[in-house]
Amino acid sequence: MEESLMVYLPPANSSAGTGATKYTGAVAAGYDAKREQSPKWICEQRIIEQWIDEMPEGSVILDAPCGTGRFFPAYERNKHLVLGLDISPDMIAQAKAKITQPSQFKFGIGDVRQVPLEDKSVDWTINCRITRWLSPDDNVRMMKEMQRVARKGIILTARIAHHPHARAIGLFESALEDGWRLARNEIGYEMPYRIMCFERTANG
Repeated sequence: MEESLMVYLPPANSSAGTGATKYTGAVAAGYDAKREQSPKWICEQRIIEQWIDEMPEGSVILDAPCGTGRFFPAYERNKHLVLGLDISPDMIAQAKAKITQPSQFKFGIGDVRQVPLEDKSVDWTINCRITRWLSPDDNVRMMKEMQRVARKGIILTARIAHHPHARAIGLFESALEDGWRLARNEIGYEMPYRIMCFERTANG
C-alpha cells in the first residue's frame, strides 16, 4: 500500500497554518525568542537536559523534530552524536547556526512516521513538541517507528488532557511493543503537560 502523506493538524482556533507549514521564514527565525522565557519552555529544558546529561557520553540520538536545535548545547557538552530531523528546512537552518562541533551532527528533512534509519541504529530518540501536531493514529505510528530505531529509549512531550489536541498517556502506552515501558512521567509546567521517557528493558 502506498504511504500517505503525514498531515500535521492546525493549531486550535488559528489561521496560522498547519505545523508543517507554519515554521518557516520569520516564524522559524523568531521561534526561540518567542518561547524561551515561558514556564513551559524552561521546564522542558531543565528536565530534558538533565536526562541528556544522564546518558553515557557519546550516545547516538535522533532529535525529531530537532526544530531550532534547543538541545544542541547539551548534546555538545556530552559529546553525543546527533541526527537532527525536521520537516522544515528553515528550522534546520536555525539549528545549524547553534553548532560549534559540526562533527557531532548530521541533518535530514523527513517524517517521524518513516525515519531514514536502520533498525536499532540510535540509542535514544527525543520527540519534543510534536505530539499535538499529529493525529492519534499518527502518534501511534511515530511511537512504533521510534521503537524500531531506538536501542534504549524515547523521550517525548505531550499534553495529556484539557486541550483539543490532547493525547492521553494510554495512547502512547497502547503503541508499546514487548520489552518497552513508561519509565518516567514528569509533570511539566502544569499537571496536564507531561515529559515522558519510555525505555527498552534488557529483555526487549
